[in-house]
Amino acid sequence: MTTTHELVPLGTGELTLAEDQDDVRGMPVMDVRDHRVGEVEEILVDPEQRRARLLVVASGGVLGLAQHHRLVPVDAVSRVHGAVRLERSDLHVESGFDYDPEPPGPVDYRPVYSYFGYTPFWEDGYPDPYFLDRRWAR
Repeated sequence: MTTTHELVPLGTGELTLAEDQDDVRGMPVMDVRDHRVGEVEEILVDPEQRRARLLVVASGGVLGLAQHHRLVPVDAVSRVHGAVRLERSDLHVESGFDYDPEPPGPVDYRPVYSYFGYTPFWEDGYPDPYFLDRRWAR
């Protein structure tokens, strides 16, 4: 069974986040071992709740050429303080799912959540991750 849920890139300007502090675009991304993974280039937002659901992490390449863009659920964020810190390694992210800014049709994000070991945000009993529950500004 395929389950698709529309997510909108924040950069399109179609909507704003429910919490301004969730806009971590441009911040460096560090892994669990304190290795630099890349930088948050985009945030995919659930238009219904206006909450960040997936980060698009850009890495590699020179001057934007040959860059990789990987999807990372916000559930994988353990802390945001000067950088976005993940509960996973850079290798885990690098082996993950590519981001296609112009998909040919509806996207099923379930494999992304499964790969990282998290419950998709649309399922019953989904707990708000740290990223969406923090009470401080950067």
